[in-house]
Amino acid sequence: MPRPKSKRSSRDGPSCSRAETAYQQLKHDILEGIYTPRQRLVETDIAAQLNVSRATLRVVLTRLQHEGLVEMQPNRGAQVRALSLDEAAEILQAREALEGLAASLAAEKVTDEQLLALRDLVAEMEQTLNADDLIGLLPLASRFHRVIIEAANQAVVAQLLDMLHAPLIRHQFRIILVPGRKEASLAEFRDILNCLEKRDAAGAERAMRHHLAQLGRSLHQASRLPMN
Repeated sequence: MPRPKSKRSSRDGPSCSRAETAYQQLKHDILEGIYTPRQRLVETDIAAQLNVSRATLRVVLTRLQHEGLVEMQPNRGAQVRALSLDEAAEILQAREALEGLAASLAAEKVTDEQLLALRDLVAEMEQTLNADDLIGLLPLASRFHRVIIEAANQAVVAQLLDMLHAPLIRHQFRIILVPGRKEASLAEFRDILNCLEKRDAAGAERAMRHHLAQLGRSLHQASRLPMN
């Protein structure tokens, strides 16, 4: 006898696309500060806002938990995870190793089109820096890193770095406020680009690791800056 088809809420069909849309939206809202660190994520409210069932929302929350953006507390549900200074420093150390490897691989595989994109990004960062546009500088820096990761063409490294990048986004603005950091970052990006143009794998790895090590030092300096 054929098994009867289970009924599915109209809010969950097609379930895969709705779950992905809900995941992207909630992740965006957390990273943009709409939900703040340690804020409770009330399932009924958020499920209604995202137009998904609570079962689908739990899948989304589990995914965000694995990415370090959400933590699940017994008998209390989910809340936005607050990343400590020590955890942020450890993530930067991990990124230093992985992005150093990515830069080394990129030096061997980077295309002319990708090099052009990196040159354009450095030029745009210089213009943005001259205009003292800190908010505009951060997405350009993120894109610079992303192009290098794409050029490395190593799927596992890319996946790991994607998970490590997201939790640090909320720390980036404070890091860039450290005196001299934005100018130093631009110089470091130029060094990385120069090594990539020369196809110098060892130099590219060394330059990338230096850049991320300096970000780690600036992170500790940023923790001592007064909060506005």
